[in-house]
Amino acid sequence: MHQTLTRRPSHPCITIEAGAMSEAAMMSLSFAPAAPATAPLRGSARGRVPRRSSSSRVPNVQASASVETSYFPIPSVGLKLEVQSQQAYAGVAKKAPMVFIHGSYHAAWCWSEHWFDYFASRGHDCYALSCRGQGRSDVPKGVSVAATLEEHADDVTAFCASLEKPPVLVGHSFGGLVAQRVMCQQNPPSLAALALVASVPPTGNGPMVGRFLRRSPIASIKITYAFIAGAFKTNAALCRECFFSNDLSETTLLKHMGQIAESCNVRLLDLKALDNVLPIPAPKQGSAPVCVLGGRDDFVVDVEGLEETANWGRTSPIVMEDTAHDLMLDTRWEKAAGALDGWMATNVGA
Repeated sequence: MHQTLTRRPSHPCITIEAGAMSEAAMMSLSFAPAAPATAPLRGSARGRVPRRSSSSRVPNVQASASVETSYFPIPSVGLKLEVQSQQAYAGVAKKAPMVFIHGSYHAAWCWSEHWFDYFASRGHDCYALSCRGQGRSDVPKGVSVAATLEEHADDVTAFCASLEKPPVLVGHSFGGLVAQRVMCQQNPPSLAALALVASVPPTGNGPMVGRFLRRSPIASIKITYAFIAGAFKTNAALCRECFFSNDLSETTLLKHMGQIAESCNVRLLDLKALDNVLPIPAPKQGSAPVCVLGGRDDFVVDVEGLEETANWGRTSPIVMEDTAHDLMLDTRWEKAAGALDGWMATNVGA
């Protein structure tokens, strides 16, 4: 681990090379979905979460059961949200629960693929929500957008408040913007920490998109089109450019492309409406600590975006080398999880 110069010297950017490890932050999904998926998510049975090799496993512990799916009610609107969960391994000291929020074109599955087992083996009960209209959650009737930023934040707040202990709230991409809103509500839930993974900055994605266009106009136009048209649902090359590293296997890429294609039943957010509620106000003094984590090879979020989010959270961004937007699914998902785990070991109480 070594430090690199950033434009915010008060919060140095920590870089994690492909073979190293550290903590952090990143900004996220610069483009929101414009068209819903043509069919609802088909329920494929999920077996036991893949286990790490015995050499990397914690000794003398028993793996938790398979990932379970339940539904959390939102009585005010008569909807139920999909919740995937995995309990902490037996024989490991219990730590704060973790609640994961996905971004556009994703759902709860993106967290249970790898990170659930990683953090469950370290004592965390893990929960991942599918936001309204995403994954297997109920789709609101007669709408073109699932919910407002505030409504998504209210749903997450209600779920966090239902837990016995304050959780570490983890948000990816536009889910990171929802998580920021949760922390800065008038009556926020009690949180052990906030982790923003490739998160949209508190001011939104406008400045970030402009920077990408100036740096690489042709590539930026192509990526913008991919998000507007949802072209990465059927085009593997575009899916890789938007979300994954070049060394992710083709088999894994195609698997995730299929999952992404089925995750969005209605647009997650209305970008134009976001202009009326941004920027997200800075956390109050004494709020839970903030971790900002991202990848240097993320083409939809740049390092300046990470720095903005880190400055908002009064912390330093942790930048993973050779890592793209979907840190929790990409080739080096375990190093990204290790960076967050290391940060929590220092900043989150038992």
